[in-house]
Amino acid sequence: MSVHRAFISRLLAPRHVRGRLLVLVLPVALLGVWLKLARIDRFYPGSQAADIAAKAWSEAAFGAAWILLWAGLVAFGPRWYRAAALLAAHVATLVLGVFLVVSHEYVMKTGNPLTAEQILYAWRGRGELDALLESQTSPATVGLLVWVAVSTTVLPPLLAGPVSRVLRSPSRLVRRGVAAGAALLLAASAWSAPTVSAAFALAPPVQLVVTPLREASAYPDEPSADVAADVAAPDTRLEPTAGEDQRNLVIITLESHRATSTLPETRQPVTPVLDALAADSLTPSRGYSILPHTSKALTAIHCGFAPPTDHDNTEADAGSLPLPCLPELLAEQGYSTAFFQSATENFERRRGTARNLGFESFRSMDSMDKDGFFRANYFGYEDDIMLGPARDWLDAVDGSPFQMSLLTVTGHHDYILHGQDLIDFVDDPLLNSYLNAIHYQDAFVGRVIEMFKELGLYEDTVFVVTGDHGEGFGEHRVFQHDNTIYEEGIRIPYLVHDPRAAGVRLDQPANQLAVLPTAVDAIGFDLVSEHEYQPSLLSDAPQGPLVATCWARGRCTAVIDGDRKLIHHFGDRRDEVFDLAADSGELTDLSADSDPRWMAEMRDEALQWYVDAEAWYAAHRGEETAD
Repeated sequence: MSVHRAFISRLLAPRHVRGRLLVLVLPVALLGVWLKLARIDRFYPGSQAADIAAKAWSEAAFGAAWILLWAGLVAFGPRWYRAAALLAAHVATLVLGVFLVVSHEYVMKTGNPLTAEQILYAWRGRGELDALLESQTSPATVGLLVWVAVSTTVLPPLLAGPVSRVLRSPSRLVRRGVAAGAALLLAASAWSAPTVSAAFALAPPVQLVVTPLREASAYPDEPSADVAADVAAPDTRLEPTAGEDQRNLVIITLESHRATSTLPETRQPVTPVLDALAADSLTPSRGYSILPHTSKALTAIHCGFAPPTDHDNTEADAGSLPLPCLPELLAEQGYSTAFFQSATENFERRRGTARNLGFESFRSMDSMDKDGFFRANYFGYEDDIMLGPARDWLDAVDGSPFQMSLLTVTGHHDYILHGQDLIDFVDDPLLNSYLNAIHYQDAFVGRVIEMFKELGLYEDTVFVVTGDHGEGFGEHRVFQHDNTIYEEGIRIPYLVHDPRAAGVRLDQPANQLAVLPTAVDAIGFDLVSEHEYQPSLLSDAPQGPLVATCWARGRCTAVIDGDRKLIHHFGDRRDEVFDLAADSGELTDLSADSDPRWMAEMRDEALQWYVDAEAWYAAHRGEETAD
C-alpha cells in the first residue's frame, strides 16, 4: 500500500519538472529538424546554405514553439495542474514524434505531404492496407519509432534530476515571455519562402493544419448551371449501327503503366508489344489519365464520365454512379460481361466497383489457381494468372457476344517480380524493377492477343489497351502516382486495335473519357444520350482541352490544350506551363512568358470541372452542394 501511495504522490507531484520537460520535448523538436534535413538532401541535393535554411525554417520554428509552449504550461500553477500539464506533454510529444516519423517516411516514398485526408483514408482501409503498410515499413522507420518511444517515456525520468540542477526557476516576466514567444514562433512556422513549395517547406504538423485552409478557398463557389439538368437526363442507351456487325470488346487496363515516350533511355526496348501494336491501331498523339488512381480510372474508362473525386471509394457503393456504364449498356444488347484482375478483391472493394460498372461476372486472384504463379507485389499475382480463367469464361460464353475487361497488377509498387529473372534496363535498382514489371505487362498484352487468335475470336474482337495512370520516380520530386500530375504520372498507353482496320495516329491528345464512345463506335453501336460524352476518336472531333487532376483535393490539377499544358498548384507555388511538343520531359517552365489570360482561362476550366463533378454526384445523391 505504501508503494501505491508513493506512486500516486509521484504522479501528482513529479520531481524535477523543468528538467524532465526539457528532456522530453527537446529530442523530438530536434528530430523534426533532422528529418527535414534528410528530406532536403533527398529531394534537393546540393542545396546552398540559404536554401537549406529557408526549407528547414518551419521545422526549427515549430520545434522551438513546441518547447516554449509546454515550458509555459508547466511553469506555474498548483502541483496538480503542473502534474497534469506534464502528463499531457508526455502524451502530446509522443504523438507528435510518431507523426513526424510517419510523415517523413510518407514524403520520402511519395514526395507528397501527409494530409488529414490521407490519414483518414488509411484508417478507413486499415484492413485492406495492412500488406501495403508492412511492405513500406523499413528497419529505419521502426528504429525511429523506438527512439521516439524511449525519448518520451524512459529518458525524461532518468535525466530529469541532473538537467533540473542546471536550470533556474523562471521569473514571472520570463514565463510571460515564454508564452508570447511560443505564439510568435507557431505563427512564424506557417511561413515559407515564395520560391519554395509550401507542401515541402512547412513542418508536417503545420502542413496538416494549413492544407484544409488553403483548400477551402481553392474552388469556385457554384457549379455550372447545367449540372442538375444533366443528372435528370434520360438514361443512356446503345442502338446497333445500321449496316454494321456488332463485335466483341476487350479492354485491358495496365496498372501504373507509363506511356513508352515517358520512359527513360534504356538498354533495350521495354514495351515492344505495345510499340508494334500501336502501328496497327487507332492512337491519339498522347493518351492521358483523368485522375491517377486505379478505381477512379476504371470508372472513367468504363463509364465515359468523371469518376467520384473523393477518397471514400464511393464508386464501390451501390447506386453511386449517375449513368449506366459500358458493361451494363452492352448487357442490355445481349452481351455477356466479365471483369478479371490479378489483384485481391479486398483492396478498395473492387468487387463492388465492378458490380456498379455493370459487370455480370467478377474474378480476382483470390479465386484463381495459384499453382505455378508467383506474387507480383503485396496485393497481387503475376498477370498470367488471369489467362486460364479468362479462357474458361470465353469457352462458357460459347459464341455469344461479350465484353471482357482485364486489369493487371504487376506494374504496381513495390515492383517485385518473384520468380522472374530481371532484365538490365537501367542502373537504378528501383526504376529497373518497375521497368521489368511493365515489360511483363507488355508481354501479357501479347499473350492475350495470341489467346484470342488461338480461339478464333481475334478478327471479331476490338481491343482497347490503356493505362490507369503512370508512375513517378522523382523526375519532378514526386514518386508513385495519385498526385503525380506531370507526364510521367498521367500520360498512359492508349490504343484501339481493330484487326479489320488500318492503324491511324490522331494529331490530338485524348483522355480516358473517350474510351467508352470510341469503343461503342468501333464495335458497331450508336451511343444515344442527352449526357454530353467525349467525342469518339473515330469521329475526328476535337477532344480538348483535357483536364487531369490529382487525387488529393486542392493539391494539383492540369489542363492539356493541344501541345500546351498548364499545371495549377493551388497557391502552393506558382503555376507552371510547358510546351509538350518541344519539352516532353517538362523541364522548362514557360509560365513567365505565357499569356496570363490563357493561363487564367485554363485554370478556371480545371477548377470548374472539379466543382461540377462534385456537384454532379451530390445532385445524384440528392444532396445540397457544399460551397
